[in-house]
Amino acid sequence: MKVFFQTRTLYVLYIWGFLLTSLLNAEPSAFDAGNFDSSYGLTESEKYLLNINKKTDELSLELKKLKNLTDTAIEKSEGAVSLLDGLSDKIASISQTIHNQTEQNDIIAKLKNDVEELEKFTKESRDIELANQQTIKSVLTELTAMVDTLGANYNALDKRIAAIEGKKAATTTTTTTTTTVKSQFSANLSSEELSKEGERLFANKEYNDSKKYFSELVTRNYKPARHSYMLGEAEYFSENWSEAIVNYKKSAKLYDKADYMSRLLYHTAISLDKLNDTASANQFYKLLKANYPDSKEAQAAPNRN
Repeated sequence: MKVFFQTRTLYVLYIWGFLLTSLLNAEPSAFDAGNFDSSYGLTESEKYLLNINKKTDELSLELKKLKNLTDTAIEKSEGAVSLLDGLSDKIASISQTIHNQTEQNDIIAKLKNDVEELEKFTKESRDIELANQQTIKSVLTELTAMVDTLGANYNALDKRIAAIEGKKAATTTTTTTTTTVKSQFSANLSSEELSKEGERLFANKEYNDSKKYFSELVTRNYKPARHSYMLGEAEYFSENWSEAIVNYKKSAKLYDKADYMSRLLYHTAISLDKLNDTASANQFYKLLKANYPDSKEAQAAPNRN
């Protein structure tokens, strides 16, 4: 708009200059009498010149008015440009505000999505926890039933075990020897050292020597479930079936969730078979298959009625 008004002003000034040049170049009269206010007593040439002067004055006045109008228009144009610049700045500010609001909306939407995901995860975790609790309760129920059955099966052997215990008490020589070894252990080795040495001897199939270490550890009450089991294993591989059963029972009563329980049940059943107590052996085979079906011992156990 500013350019338009400036072009128009130049155009008007150009016309004004053209008219003044034309007047100045006009042929002067020989009877020029100057600037007259009246045409009375003037020649035709003087009248003509007077008329030209009047028109020039009028044109000058119009040009001044036009110039004033042009200046005013230019000022208004500049004001309009300034106003437009201000509006442009406001529009830019509004645009930035909208952009910022859009970003905030995106952040809010993302936070909302994160909260929904968290709520979903919390619900899934809670469902899993509830399912795990049900599984744990079920397993505990099964283990309780297994322990009860195991206890009942071992209790059925109490008379046999009592006879075995009585036989052990009658063997005074063995007891004396064991007591002597125990005192040496007490004086020289810690329980941890005894355990390592007993395990080493057992791994080397030195079962009789390993039994002395395991027996001492049971007396010290150092991991009695584990070492009663290991004592039973040493007796088992020494083919002392009754002794093995006695120690297996002690271990099972102390800790029935050990990782060796499937092997303990399997060797108990085999020991009973060796003692020709097939009915009791069958009960332990069934218990093994029911509670540890995926174990290698359960796979190796015979299927009996």
